[in-house]
Amino acid sequence: MKSFVVIAAVRFQRDGKARQDTLLKYQGTLPNLTSVSQCIRVNLQQSRQYNHIFSYAVPDESNELVFCKGFLSFTYRYKYINLACCGGNVDLEVPLPTPLRQWIPVCFALDLQRRAIRLLVAGAVKEYPLATLAELALVVRGGGLLVMGQDQDSYGGGYIESQSFSGILVDFLLFDRLLPDKDLIAFGECRAMSTAASPIVSFSNVERDFRSENVEVERMRKQDVCDPQRKDILIFPELRPFEEAKRLCNISGGELEVPESEEQDWSLFNKCVPYAKFCNTGSMTNFWLGVKGNVTTQTWYHYITGKVLNYTDSSLKRFTIEEPTTCVAFVGDNKTNANQHANWDSVDCQEERCPLCYLNEVVFLKARGLCSESLFDRDYFLTTDNGAVTFTGVYYSMITRYFPSQDNDTGESDYGHWVLSRLDKPSVRATLQMDSPTHYPLGRQEWIVDNDVCGVDTMVIMMTVCKEHQFSCDDGYCVRIQQRCDMEVDCPDGSDEMGCEFLTLDLSYNSDNPPPRLDATKPVEIKLHIDIFAIRKIDVTNFRFTCEVEVTMEWFDSRLRFRHLNYASELNSLTGLERQPWRPRLEFLGDRNTASDVQERRVTLSVRRYTTPLRDNDEEVLESEIFEGGENGLLMVQKLTVTTPCQFNLEMFPFDQQVCHLRLSLTGVTNQYVTFLADEKGIDFRGRKRLLEYQLVREAMVPHDQGNYSGVEVQLYLRNLSNFYITSTYVPTFIIVVIGYLVYFFPLANFNERVLVGLTGLLVEATFFSQVNSSIPHTAYMKLVDIWMVFCILTLFLVVVSVVIIQCVQDSPTVIPYKPRKPKLVLRQSWSTKPDVWKSNCWNLSSMWYRWSSRWLSGSRAVQLNRWCIIIVPLGSFVFLAVYAVMASNRVF
Repeated sequence: MKSFVVIAAVRFQRDGKARQDTLLKYQGTLPNLTSVSQCIRVNLQQSRQYNHIFSYAVPDESNELVFCKGFLSFTYRYKYINLACCGGNVDLEVPLPTPLRQWIPVCFALDLQRRAIRLLVAGAVKEYPLATLAELALVVRGGGLLVMGQDQDSYGGGYIESQSFSGILVDFLLFDRLLPDKDLIAFGECRAMSTAASPIVSFSNVERDFRSENVEVERMRKQDVCDPQRKDILIFPELRPFEEAKRLCNISGGELEVPESEEQDWSLFNKCVPYAKFCNTGSMTNFWLGVKGNVTTQTWYHYITGKVLNYTDSSLKRFTIEEPTTCVAFVGDNKTNANQHANWDSVDCQEERCPLCYLNEVVFLKARGLCSESLFDRDYFLTTDNGAVTFTGVYYSMITRYFPSQDNDTGESDYGHWVLSRLDKPSVRATLQMDSPTHYPLGRQEWIVDNDVCGVDTMVIMMTVCKEHQFSCDDGYCVRIQQRCDMEVDCPDGSDEMGCEFLTLDLSYNSDNPPPRLDATKPVEIKLHIDIFAIRKIDVTNFRFTCEVEVTMEWFDSRLRFRHLNYASELNSLTGLERQPWRPRLEFLGDRNTASDVQERRVTLSVRRYTTPLRDNDEEVLESEIFEGGENGLLMVQKLTVTTPCQFNLEMFPFDQQVCHLRLSLTGVTNQYVTFLADEKGIDFRGRKRLLEYQLVREAMVPHDQGNYSGVEVQLYLRNLSNFYITSTYVPTFIIVVIGYLVYFFPLANFNERVLVGLTGLLVEATFFSQVNSSIPHTAYMKLVDIWMVFCILTLFLVVVSVVIIQCVQDSPTVIPYKPRKPKLVLRQSWSTKPDVWKSNCWNLSSMWYRWSSRWLSGSRAVQLNRWCIIIVPLGSFVFLAVYAVMASNRVF
């Protein structure tokens, strides 16, 4: 049989009440000391303002030697150990982790001659100098009084509740010499020290060496003190189904126990026996384990991880896993047969058993919703004693269950109630009525309050185990804080998507005033971005265009604070709020500041998150990530249909280019206070740039203030898609001109056909001109297309006129005399630079031209006129077309 070392343990203030009369007094006296070593193991059950382990006083000095561990404020971060001695000439504070409800070794060696102290910190020895005057002789004077568990503010008295000790002390050793580092480390590791010296004070015989006042001296196994592994079992003495048991363990900060060995089975059995009378089910089993069975694979697995168990009780192997007996219960009653003790059994998950909750660390429950001045503790931990579950505050409060009382008038019984009280101030209390026998003050509950300083009669308190960056559901479950108000239900009760107001405006907030300027010389900037999704219509006739616009504005308002923001700004909507924050008002103008027609399609207001949240405020019942308005932007998106005038210049139509302007201006506040600032891109066109008649070449946005009001101007550069007019107007009309020109090649005798073709072409051109003119804008000035049509009509008109003139000339012909001659043609092999040779070559060329022109223009005068028309009309048209092409291609962009 395995043997255990049993040591004496002294428990102070078991009931949690801070008192002045719980202490140990050493019966002997101490000698003068210049070297002191002290070691002790401490389990702090509750914290006071200062938690004094011991104090040593002489008649004229209360702080001759004081050793305490305490907290400036109980935030679980600012923890230190304090040593004072030698008439107050030494006062040293050293950071040291001081967790609650865990065993920690405290060991130091104080060398007053060297003015230094060596302290065991986290398994290593560190040395710290003592800051004192060099001329002072440091000594701990003997003959005084050693008290444990209290601080002596006067010799043998002056005790204060807030400077008492609540916890357990074991292995107290006080030496009158310096221990080496290896002994300090050995003590911390629960190994034997190498020193042969005996301590001058110890707990080897507490009852003989100390006089106790309201303390309990117990016996503990040293293994339980020195074992670094922590495994607490929290037993709730009420029967409930498996799912409810699982939920209760979860919201208590633990999980259902799953033993991993036969030794753990028996250890668990011993812990369950005292609770068996509260968990009597009428069957062999009475406690739930965190084990479930898989019907398909016939295996037992951990109910959270889903992993198949390496260890199961042998009694469980004989069961076939089938519905509904897929849960496992534990035999924890010693009144059953001895061969059934600590057995596992397969049972229906809907049956009721008591939960066995496993906690691998000290779990603190935070009470949220208390005002900052409240007298109640904000942190609690669960304890069980003789079937009673208690919520013990880390300082002075406690939550205790009071069982139901009989109603003499109706004969009915209630379910009892929970009382939150200050142990040192009984009149300060809060009460929670139970609505069922298994109702615990976990999650969000409404309490009736008496005599607290918050000044309210009722108070909603959230008792939660959720840690930093977690959100507490109303029923006590914990989810990630990022899951709060993300439009997905994550809490079992759906409370994470309730109360999702991202902004609550103070009554003093004025929505008509813009955000305050952080710099008096610099206006508040509104970052502006414009997206044009489509140009729906360019109405050249009415000189206007219509476009689909999305205007995005972002600004910061330092007066605001936001809550639980998501990184996706679409989820941080403020659109539905009854009271809206200040928003910029826009005015849309066209060319020359003409008014625009604006149809609002959609407006959204949201918050864009940039920073991490502020520190959580536990005065609020629900955890909320709070963000500063000066660091996280308001984002307003307006989807609009805008019809705005545009002053088209159509002189070059249909080869024209246009620049249309859309101006946006702030109203209601001058640019001294608020101004526009374009973002990196400024403007984006997201639609098709090739429209029906025009093509968008480029877009731009430039600053353009309207008087004292900040504004911007959107510039759209458009180019006419002239291919349509070329194919539908220019080519047909040009073909008709060519057809009219061909009459010059008809025989002169066919006058009727010549005139008829010319007149027909002229009429067709006139008809084209009328049709084109009706489909394009009417202007007082000539457009390029007008010039073209006039050219075509005028050309055909001249053709008809010339045909008539030729016919008139033909009726009275005159023959041009022609004298043939044979000029002597001399062709030289090469051009010469000699003057006589050059003149001869020029003469030969002129002679050739003369002979050809004489033959071509020979005949009647009518023939000559017709031939001249054949030459002149194409030449004139070519000159016109060249000039016209230059004008049409003369584009600015």
